[in-house]
Amino acid sequence: MTPVVALPGSLLESLRAEVRTASWFAALGEPLTEGDHGDAEAYVAALGFGVMEIGVARDWPEAERLLKAPDWTPAWWDREESLRRTLLARAEARYPERALWSSLTEFTTETGDLVHGKAATAAARMGNAAAASIHVAAGAASQAVYQLAVARLAGKAASPFESKFRLYAAGRWPLGILGPRLVLF
Repeated sequence: MTPVVALPGSLLESLRAEVRTASWFAALGEPLTEGDHGDAEAYVAALGFGVMEIGVARDWPEAERLLKAPDWTPAWWDREESLRRTLLARAEARYPERALWSSLTEFTTETGDLVHGKAATAAARMGNAAAASIHVAAGAASQAVYQLAVARLAGKAASPFESKFRLYAAGRWPLGILGPRLVLF
C-alpha cells in the first residue's frame, strides 16, 4: 500500500506555468511541423494504435464537420478514459482526497478560463467558427490539461497525455481519430 502524502504544490505549479506559456490554438489551419508529426505519432502509439496517418483540418468549418463525421473512432476516447480512471485511482491513493479534488478543481477552472479566451481569439482571427465550437475547443483543451495533471499526480511521467498536451501547447487541437487517421486542427 502506498502511503498517503501531502499534495505536491510544486507539481501543479510547474504544470500551471506550462499551461500559461502554451501557444493555445495559435497554429490552427497551419501546415504541420515535424514536431507536430512526432507528437501526434507518439500520442497514437502510446494509446496502442501504432502507425496512423495524420490528417489536418484547414479551418473551423472543416473541423466542425470532422467532429460530426460518422467514421469517428470511439476507441481512442475509450482508451483515454480507461487510462485516466486508472491514473486517477493511483493519484487518489497517493494524496488526501479533499486536497486532490480541491487542487484539481481549482486548477482546471483556471485553465478553462484561459483556454476559452485563447480559443475565442483563434476563432476571431480565422473567422467562420460557430460559437459552440469555441466552447468545444476550450473544453477539449481543458480536458487535456486535466488528464495530464492526473497522470503527473499519479507519478506516470510517460503517458499519451504528455504528447497530447504538447500538441495543444504547440497551438494544435487534436480532433480525434477518424477512420485510419488522427486529425489535428
